[in-house]
Amino acid sequence: MSLQGRLVSERRCGDVVVCDRSYDDRTVLHEHRHSHAYVSVLVEGAYTELRDGLPRSCRPGTAIYHPPGEAHADAFAGEGRCINFELAEAAHDSAGARRKILAAAEKTHPEHARTVARALEAFAYAERLAAAPEWLARVCREFPWIEPVPLEEAARLAGVHRTRFIRSFSEHAGVTPVRYRRRERVRAASSLLLESLGSLSYIAHECGFSDQSHLTNVFREETGMSPARYRRAFAR
Repeated sequence: MSLQGRLVSERRCGDVVVCDRSYDDRTVLHEHRHSHAYVSVLVEGAYTELRDGLPRSCRPGTAIYHPPGEAHADAFAGEGRCINFELAEAAHDSAGARRKILAAAEKTHPEHARTVARALEAFAYAERLAAAPEWLARVCREFPWIEPVPLEEAARLAGVHRTRFIRSFSEHAGVTPVRYRRRERVRAASSLLLESLGSLSYIAHECGFSDQSHLTNVFREETGMSPARYRRAFAR
């Protein structure tokens, strides 16, 4: 099977190519890039995606927006099927690219249009975070998220009231500080799993989990895979 799976159908809708692709059981797509922006909607099966060092579990109904040139890897848990909406050529701006992709989804697969819209909105949070107040960017950059430091200290580092901190953080990051901390601990564990031979108990300790069992449970909830299977699938 090719890197992009088995092509079931393909059609052009304006500047967007709409592809229906299937994947065999336990297919692993190692790190790769697409030259143009696209949204992938999972309609059957399940897979784990790794991008920007952060793994996530994808179930039917999950849609992910990929900007052009973004590196990512995927490991399917069984057979799978995705519908991709990919620009046929480079867009002048990311907002324009997203509008074209959503228009194509609404025309060709209206049943998935709302899911595509949510994926595009989720990506917009990354742009919003880049334009966040300086104090919030400093907290994201400097606060020791994986260490057992109370989150109240993050508000103190920001120099704002706790209520304002939580509200502004959630608005710009798209997740609460508690959720962000959990995500950063999973990101740190992912890095150690793929770049070291450390034991699971060692990784749990280094990444802020109470013990190996805690690491395993959280990691499986976030990624859809156990740490051991994740390490085998995405080992570099």
